[in-house]
Amino acid sequence: MIKVLAMALAFASFPALASYRNLASVPKKMRIEHARELMGKGYAKSVVGKAENRGHLEESIMKSVEKKLPKGFKALSWAVTETIIKEAKKHEFDPYFVMAVIAGESSFNPRAIGPVGEIGLMQIRPATGEWMAGRIGLKWRGEKSLRNPVDNIKLGTAYLAWLRNKFDKNGQLYLAAYNMGAKSVKNALGRNVRPKDYPKHVMKRYLAFYEEL
Repeated sequence: MIKVLAMALAFASFPALASYRNLASVPKKMRIEHARELMGKGYAKSVVGKAENRGHLEESIMKSVEKKLPKGFKALSWAVTETIIKEAKKHEFDPYFVMAVIAGESSFNPRAIGPVGEIGLMQIRPATGEWMAGRIGLKWRGEKSLRNPVDNIKLGTAYLAWLRNKFDKNGQLYLAAYNMGAKSVKNALGRNVRPKDYPKHVMKRYLAFYEEL
């Protein structure tokens, strides 16, 4: 509990929880383009397509984040929301996609630890985190970086962006690679197998966020 309070104090300079108007904006064009990339022909008739003209999503995103963060982390809602939006914008992701990955990986629990050593919101292994920190110029502080929600999101979204580029923007493949590794996905493709379970898992949550709008 002491660590949680210390983390909350570290973010004390951020605006109050209700100050969603101070958040970075969500670019409509970018959000739509990524949604179309993910959903293909299914986009137009989907709940995502129907929300195409919805604006001012920042408040909705922050309310979802605040609702899903564990009780001891509510004070970090603004910082987590701002990071999701900014990193999504940097890598041209729909922020709801980033949220869907977080929801599936850790249920928004910054203290989550996976079965093979994955840590934090986006369940990143230390080796992957250190490598990605070097690529994006983020100071690496070992597992502390992964336990920090803001750093964890920066590293996770950068890794997703790297995989996206590696798999030519094929959402099913780069999502699968986030879960099982790029080499494993390429090996599966070599056997004419296209991993589906994890991508479906994420996309189900992605649609659920839009259904809540």
